[in-house]
Amino acid sequence: MHFTSSAGSSSSTHDFAAANKTHFDARATAAHGDDPHDSPAHPENTERARRTVNAMRQWWPELFDEDRTEAMDYACGLLCQHVKSVLGVDISQAAVDRYNARASDQGLAPDEVRAVCAELTLTGTPAELARASFDLIVCCASYHHFPSIADTTRVLAAHLAPGGALLVADVLAAPDGREIFPRRTTTFAFAARMRATGESTRWFIAKGLKGS
Repeated sequence: MHFTSSAGSSSSTHDFAAANKTHFDARATAAHGDDPHDSPAHPENTERARRTVNAMRQWWPELFDEDRTEAMDYACGLLCQHVKSVLGVDISQAAVDRYNARASDQGLAPDEVRAVCAELTLTGTPAELARASFDLIVCCASYHHFPSIADTTRVLAAHLAPGGALLVADVLAAPDGREIFPRRTTTFAFAARMRATGESTRWFIAKGLKGS
């Protein structure tokens, strides 16, 4: 991949993964099974996802081909359409169930959009993804949760087809002030207001390409 990160590897990946799974299982099953962050009371997340996809398509329209592009939505953050098919991958079964329900509610067939619960690591690949490769992998609002940005990027790059692209959208800096990607590798996308704090944050999109 052409972009790199200043974040190093972590020896506590399992702890981070378990904590993330617990957090997002709880969030996705809150309010009697409905994620309050995706409810009409919290439309900012849906709006942010829409703006993210629009920005990606505006800058790199060639990556979104409804007849050809097979995509992975890592961490199930976008329900990305405008492609031939999408496989969502998330560590949280509750998040996967919610993703699949949203796709069904929008009339999307499983061969167009579906999600599976799986953890991608450097040391192993789930059976359902063992031979899978994708023209495009997108990941939105999740990189700041990962213990090692470098390791996550390497894992995702391994699932790209030759010439495939990874698009990452996230806040410009993590809560501790650390930049998630060096500024020279990112494109400023838009400003968005955080629901929890009301503060305005700057969002970037970074693009990486796998060699042919």
